[in-house]
Parts: sequence; C-alpha cells; structure tokens
Amino acid sequence: MASIRSTLSYHYRMKTNAKSDLKKQLSYGNHGKLSEMIPPRTMKKNHHIQAESLSERPVYYMNFQSATDKPCVLYLHGGAFLTGLTKRHWKLLDSILWGTGCPIVVPDYPLIPEHTHKKITSYCMEVYSSLIPKCPRGIILMGDSAGGNLALVLAQQAVKLGLPLPKQILLLSPFLDATGSNPVKNVLAPRDPVLEPDGGREAALLYAGTTPLENPVISPIFGSMKGLPKITVWTGSNDMLYADALLLKEALHQAKVPYHIYTYPHMVHDWMLDCFPESRTAVRQIAMTITESLR
Repeated sequence: MASIRSTLSYHYRMKTNAKSDLKKQLSYGNHGKLSEMIPPRTMKKNHHIQAESLSERPVYYMNFQSATDKPCVLYLHGGAFLTGLTKRHWKLLDSILWGTGCPIVVPDYPLIPEHTHKKITSYCMEVYSSLIPKCPRGIILMGDSAGGNLALVLAQQAVKLGLPLPKQILLLSPFLDATGSNPVKNVLAPRDPVLEPDGGREAALLYAGTTPLENPVISPIFGSMKGLPKITVWTGSNDMLYADALLLKEALHQAKVPYHIYTYPHMVHDWMLDCFPESRTAVRQIAMTITESLR
C-alpha cells in the first residue's frame, strides 16, 4: 500500500497535469538551464569532492581517496539526455555516500540537442575506461532513467570489447526501449503523472541522430544480455517505463543473468529521488545492494 504522502503527491500531479514537458524545453532552448551540476555546499562540507576535467568536461570524484579498498560507483544521471544533475540527484548521492562509504564518480556528460548518442556514449565509455586502473576493487554502474540506459549500454559494450566488467549494475526507472513500440506503455501512459510520451520520443530521436531507434546503442533492451553481471532494478507500477523493466526481466531470465527487480505499487517515474517513505526504503535497499560488493 502506498504511503499517504506519495498518494497525495500522485493525485496532485495528475490533477495539475504536471508531466515533464520535454517538447517545450526543446522549443524554448532552455535545455541544460534546469541542471545544477555543481554539488551543493552541504555535500562539500561533509564529503571530499574534487572536480577534474576529462575531454574538457567536469567529472566529480566524491570521497575518491578511499577508492583503493572499496568499489567505485559510476553514477550516470537521468534527464532525458537533455538536462543535467538536479538537487534530487545530489540528495540521493549524498545518502549513498553516507550509507556505503564507497566513492562515487559523476560525469557531466554531453547532452542533446548539441550532441547525439555517439558523443554521449563515447564520453561515458571514456570515463568508465579511465576508472578501470583507478578502482582496483571494481566499478559499480548505476543510473536513473536515461542514465540507466547509458549504464546498460556501457556494460554491453564492455562485454563486446572485452573490457573488465562492472561488479554489478543498479538501474532506477531505466529508459531502455526508445522505439515506442511496446503496447504496455500505451496502457501505462495515462496513469503516469511524470512522463509525456511525445516529448520523450522527440528527445529519443535527437539522441539517436541518424541511428535507428531499435539499435541496441539507443535501446539496450534489444542488445545482448549474455555475460552481464547481476542487475538490480527499482521501478514503480505507475511509471510508463515500468514496461521497460518488464522487458528487461524477461531478457535477463532468458540470458540467465542474475537479477532482482524491486517493483513498488503505485510509484511513479524516478520516485527513488523523492522524499516519500518508499523513497527512503529504496535508498536503504540501494545502499545494501552496493555494500554486497564489499564482501
């Protein structure tokens, strides 16, 4: 049963039609202006955070001095490939730092419409490759929404290229199928108060550029799952992307990849980043999942 707070938030969002209007953001040219890439002062007071430049873009290393005895978390943020980190992301990352003691690396990767998937994924792979020699205890890939897409794409490419694989993969409300061909999404869309299908498709087309949407580098659900490490997913039944999580579950089962999917009834897109009781429970589960790698 959903908490009172999350239930009230859901009904308010539905009543006020508070869906993310990606088409408006693109048409107004305010992409990137909604991002808050710089960590807040409170995080800087409580954690050691250093920004370094990689290919002329900042990468944030948080508590990285402890990377020698613990796995590193490479976190790829969501935002429809259009916007950067927000206060909600920083709040989540702060909780993970406290809950695990593991260092976290957060790249400010390129965004649409200035760049397509070719630049975005190649940059994220550059970050991943640069961490391999720096993280002797391994790398944990983690991402929400569009960042979940990137995390799975990186893992699939690591298998294909013969690179050291991540220890595990954590996906929050992942966006895995850009084709829009799954009829389950049409069922979920009317009860999703966050995501707007038309804007999401427009963002996906900009991200893909000239690459077909069904290509696994755009829609990793259509890529090979063989050889991947354990994948843990957090999703909600009122999230349009719940449909992607269901497809992923079947694909991982067929490929015999270990997985666990936490499905929260009535939760919406990226609810783990909110302040609901369910969000706090999910953050504890995320921390516990990460600390499994310390054993």
